[in-house]
Amino acid sequence: MKNNLFILIVGVLITSCDFTPPLNKEIIDAQQAIIQQKYDSAISKYQSILEKNPPLDIQVKINYQIGDLYSIYLSQNTKALPYYERIMKISEDPLWLVKTQDRLGEIHFTYLKNYKLSASIYEKLSLFQPKLAKQDFYQFRYALSTLKTGDYKNSLVFFKIIEDTKESSYTTRSLYFQGLIHFQQKNWKQAVAIWKKYLMREKRRDNIVQTKFLMANAYETMEKLKAAYNIYYSILGEYPNTEVIKNRLKSIYERRVARKR
Repeated sequence: MKNNLFILIVGVLITSCDFTPPLNKEIIDAQQAIIQQKYDSAISKYQSILEKNPPLDIQVKINYQIGDLYSIYLSQNTKALPYYERIMKISEDPLWLVKTQDRLGEIHFTYLKNYKLSASIYEKLSLFQPKLAKQDFYQFRYALSTLKTGDYKNSLVFFKIIEDTKESSYTTRSLYFQGLIHFQQKNWKQAVAIWKKYLMREKRRDNIVQTKFLMANAYETMEKLKAAYNIYYSILGEYPNTEVIKNRLKSIYERRVARKR
């Protein structure tokens, strides 16, 4: 699948540009290295092409491909960054700028956990005009990034905006994170109230189980032990760590017994 994608990209690169024969051959050599899964060799060949200062549009495409080779194929995301960032400096093409920002956002958010940078990137993408096809995804990632940085106030605002955006794919999921923000701020009642609303909409069982676990935890903290016990019991056998649920049930049972003495 990956090889087919690169063959297509490089094929377009070759056919859409008027290369000199030597440059054409070097690009084909790099493509062949990818097909043979010799990714380091392909990178070396592409870097050699860049050193010869090819036309700007070719530089953009090759920088992007080197970035993908490092990030997607070799899982060396830090090494991929300079190549994607180079595109931001040499290109004014909105298509390439958006594609590159998308990759940078994914790397900083998912792999490097640099949420401050991912927030900056996703904010720009979410505000891009004309509106991008993935705008709702970028808005959601921006809200998540601000949550990860501990900026609860702004994160809560943006998750609320997403909830109120009917055409967004993340209206339901935004409720979960609103509840989580209140939970992390120890606003137990608000968290439970929002999660009750969320559970009326959520369809994925794994998300439901995780939310019920947190709700039970909130009830337990508020000393509403019967409610906590019932919720823990309802997910017994579904929560990934059964022993955790059994321990919580045992602890609550003992506390309830102690109250009656």
